[in-house]
This record gives sequence, structure tokens and C-alpha cells, in this order.
Amino acid sequence: MSLIPFESRQATEARAAGGESARAPRVVPGVAARFAGSRVAAGLAGLAIFIGALVFFRWGLATPSDVYFDETWYVPAARALLKNGEILRPEHPPLAKMLIEAGMALFGDNPIGWRTMSALAGAVTLLAVFAWSCAMFRDTVQALFATAVTLCDGVLYVQSRIAMLDIFLMAFGALALAFFTFAFLERGSRRLALLHSILGGLCLGLATACKLSGLFLWAGLIAVLLLIGLMRLWRVRFEEPRAEDFYLSPQWPAIGAGQAVVAYVAAPVLAYFLTYLPQIIRAGSVVEFFAAQRRMIDIMTGVSATHPYASLWYTWPAMTRPVWALFQVVGGGAASAWSAQHPAQSIVGLANPFVFYPGEIAILFCLWVWIARRDGAGMIVAVAFFAQYLPWAVNPKGLEFFYYYFPSILCLGPALALVFFRSGTKPHYGLATGFLIVAALAFAFYLPVYSAQFPVDPDGFAARIWFDGWR
Repeated sequence: MSLIPFESRQATEARAAGGESARAPRVVPGVAARFAGSRVAAGLAGLAIFIGALVFFRWGLATPSDVYFDETWYVPAARALLKNGEILRPEHPPLAKMLIEAGMALFGDNPIGWRTMSALAGAVTLLAVFAWSCAMFRDTVQALFATAVTLCDGVLYVQSRIAMLDIFLMAFGALALAFFTFAFLERGSRRLALLHSILGGLCLGLATACKLSGLFLWAGLIAVLLLIGLMRLWRVRFEEPRAEDFYLSPQWPAIGAGQAVVAYVAAPVLAYFLTYLPQIIRAGSVVEFFAAQRRMIDIMTGVSATHPYASLWYTWPAMTRPVWALFQVVGGGAASAWSAQHPAQSIVGLANPFVFYPGEIAILFCLWVWIARRDGAGMIVAVAFFAQYLPWAVNPKGLEFFYYYFPSILCLGPALALVFFRSGTKPHYGLATGFLIVAALAFAFYLPVYSAQFPVDPDGFAARIWFDGWR
């Protein structure tokens, strides 16, 4: 039984002949077409995305100059690791805290040291979204659109500039999706499909080693493989098979069941375990690994305190309660002094509404094309979104925040790209361009409440914070 589809010779021939059933990738004409289909262009675009994002996220990173929001937890935890290997915040796995520690070791115990690795992880996340989109669309132009929309969603920018764990979870999760998709859609080499699968599995383990919620995506991707394996075991056949079907005949497997177990079970477990080696060595026993898991379970299932910005999972799609990470009058004055003459530095984890709400509609489109058209790309986006969202419905601790939804928000850019480029008989490049312009202008408009670099006065605040629940 094989788990990952491999394109049939008939499908390849149909694609080459321009057969309708193959639905060949759509590209724009002329020079743009050569750019869209060029691997060199994709590589150069990826490099530019990474460097540009790193510069953008790094700009003004020292503001604010003191720890804020959950940095008050994770900076001391990283400081303790750096000083003597002491484990603080044991409710989370160690990797993200170790990465913050690495930034402090390189750049010092200061705002740049605290946040540099977050900025790096944000740039990696954006690059991974580009790679994931390239894997799905095989079109650099369309992948660039998905990446630009992701940059404009606001939440990636906010999380890339604070020393918290979530951006590292997002980075490894996005890398896992890119590698999984490359493996899933590989049409020429079993060895390459296996390599991508193993790399994806390692990233799933590393995501889980940042926050245990990395398990959600891990479980979702395994569920995809089990679904396809079950369908092949039952020898399911479609009346009109197409090359983009999420399930193809087992005559063309890319990797087998045993290889899938190695890639998506053994590799993630190994990666997760290895992040505990410093802790195990310090304790002098491998028993520490199992004791750490027990401590996390006990903390995560315990009674939690209330929080003014807490929200329940079913409210997140409406974005009724974003989390304020910072609000302080410049110069440290009292809130009553806030005015046009004394603006406030503010940072809120508010998704760009001009991306957020249309993007969620696009997710429903992805779900529909998976079910109605058996579309593989639609399946991957829909599973990535819901696998990282729905498990919060059974969170035993009960304390939840809107930023737990951010890994799912990363799926909105690729989902919107599917709508604009794969929903009709031809791509809608004009509409996509118009949408991107609006999204970019909205991001620029919200930047004063995304970054403490641009203090906002009461009128500017009111123009951006539309509802009482956003305050």
C-alpha cells in the first residue's frame, strides 16, 4: 500500500497534449510566463523574500526597549538557560526557548538579542510560505502573490518582533507544509519524494519541540496519508480520474507505507527527542525526557487563571478579541495623558481585516474544491488550516488566546491564491493585483498599531480599532 500519489504516464501525456483532464498549470504570457515557470527565478525570488523580510522585521527591533507582554516570561527563561541551563517555563518544550537563548548569546542580553531569532524565524516563515505555494502552483508569480498576502496579514509581522514561542512554531510548521507538499506532488523521483518527506517530518518534530500544539499539524498530515492509504486499500476508483486528484491509482506510488512511517513518525519523534539532549545531559539521565513530558501534561491539564484578553476558539474566526501586547504613552506618562501631543506606543495582534475575512472565505473554497473536485492543493490548504484550529475545541486547560489561531492564518495567502488563480477557466491576475494593493495599503494603515515605532494618538487609534472587543 502506498501513501503518496505519483502522476500516471497517461496523465503526463494528457498534460503534454494540453488535455482538459490534466488541467495544466496556467501562466501569464510572454516574459512573465518564462519567469513564472523558471526554477532560477523562483530561487532568486526566494532569496529576495528571505533577505527583504529579515531586513523589514529587523528594522526598529529595539523598540520597545524593555520586555513586554510574554517576553516577561520567555526572556528570563532564555536568560536562565544561558546562565546555568536552568529550565524555566516547563509547560513548554525547550526548542523555542533555546533559540531565544541563542540570540542572546550572539547579540547580548538586550532587545536585539531577545528578538533577533524571532525576526529570523519570521523571515524563514515567509520563505516557507513561498516555497509551499511554489510546490502547489508550480508558478512563481502566483506563489509571490500568496507570499505578499501573507506578509500583509499583520500577524506575521507582530510575532516576528517579539520574543515569544509562537513564531518558531509557525516557521517550522510552514517548512513542514512546504516539504510535505513537494513530496506529495512529486512526479519524477521516489528518492526525492522520500527526502522531502523526511525533511517535512523533521520539521514537524521541531515545531512540536517549540510548542506542543505542533502536534496538531503533525496529526493532520498523518491523517491525509492514512486517508489515501485507506482509499488505496479499498481500491477506490473515480469515474473520471484527473492529474490533480488528491488520490491517484497505486500503480504510481512515490513512497510506500514503510517509508512514510520513517518520514512521518520516526523522523519527527527523533527530532523532538534530540531537542531535550541538553536537558537530559544536565539531569544525567534519559528519565528526564519522560519526566518533562509528565510535567507538561500536568501543567496543561491544570486549572488556569483568567486573563482579560482570553477568548474561546469558536470566536477566533470573527476576530472579536485580539490581544494587546503593548500600550504605553511615550515617555512613560499616565494613560490619562494620552493625546495628540503625547501619543502611545501600541502593539496589537490584530489580523489585517482586509486579508483575514476574505481569506477565511477562501478557506471554505479550498474545502469545497477538495471535496467536490478532489483537488490536492485545496486539500492540503484546508487540512493545514483546520488541523491547526479545530483541536483547540478540546483544550483541557480552557485558557485560550487569539494568537493561537495564527498558524492557521498562515494558510490564508495560499487559499486566496487558489481562489484568484484556480477558481475559473483562467487566472484572474487583474483582480488579484487589485486585492493585493488593498491588502498592502491596509497593512500600512494598521502599522501604527502593529509596531511601537509609530506612536498613535487617540484619533488614529479610533480609526483603526473599530470594535469595543478590539480594545
